[in-house]
Amino acid sequence: MKLPIGFDIHSLEVFMLTAELGGMTQSAEHLGMTQSAVSQIVSKLESALETRLFDRTTRPLTLTASGRFLLNDGARLVADAKRLASEMRGLGNLPMNSVTIAMAESMANLVTVPLLRELGGNAGQWLIRSGTSPAQHEDFLNRKIDILVTASTDLEGADGFDQMPIFDEEFVLAFPAGHAGAVDQIGDIQDLPFIRYSLKSAIGLRIESQLSRMRSKLKNSVEVDSTAQQLTAISEGLGWGITTPLCLASHPALFERLRVEPMRQAQFRRYFTLIARRGEFGDLPGKLATSIRGSIQEIGLAPLFAAHPWLEQKVRWPETAKAG
Repeated sequence: MKLPIGFDIHSLEVFMLTAELGGMTQSAEHLGMTQSAVSQIVSKLESALETRLFDRTTRPLTLTASGRFLLNDGARLVADAKRLASEMRGLGNLPMNSVTIAMAESMANLVTVPLLRELGGNAGQWLIRSGTSPAQHEDFLNRKIDILVTASTDLEGADGFDQMPIFDEEFVLAFPAGHAGAVDQIGDIQDLPFIRYSLKSAIGLRIESQLSRMRSKLKNSVEVDSTAQQLTAISEGLGWGITTPLCLASHPALFERLRVEPMRQAQFRRYFTLIARRGEFGDLPGKLATSIRGSIQEIGLAPLFAAHPWLEQKVRWPETAKAG
């Protein structure tokens, strides 16, 4: 059977993106096309298949039964086509046009340079974003970000994604180096204000969730947006905070100016995972996961462990990717 004109991989991809984003205008903005061009492609696809794919009486657009069927099976076709294209590029050593990757600021500070040195030739253009996790997740789902490294569990178990563990780490306490007070019960720390992360960040949400479970009410607090703000303020004697080995590792100049202690009650962790759409980037996500993990181990955490050896026991690596 000869395929009908209008039924091709590009049309399928435009259809799928329109379905994911909920409208032709959003799809057009993402693709750099006009809304009219997207509408024509979808209409030609519907004509080729002799069925309606969208219910155009609803906003946002909803799929018809035929549209849902095509979305499920079409996703496999598009993924296979992209996998084939990636493999062919690999045979010809051709880089991808561009890759946008997002991660936490503390991680980006450590891994950007070694990542570009090791894998820079895999893409013609790299866009490396750092910022708040909720915004990154929204951009990833809207295809503004290709690959996401996150400690949030919002996308855990979601269909259509490859998810690769990077590492996980236990939260710890940070105080000014000269602080001599007891720190066994965080609710009893009253001589310094608590410097907390904004709830706009994944780490802030994670910490506040744990404090809520512990029913800890820490008064006289300061709220900041970044690791640099928090640790610098602590090192200057302006308060104390809850942080992680990775956050500490991203600011080695502050090691000697901080007193770092384990949480002795209600310990908790965060888990970093790399997430990419299945089949769209060939073996690049796996290479990225390996590169990021190695950079964190060798460049970021090694100096921290030299300064605070006990912290090495607070970090865990995937069984298949342990250092050494």
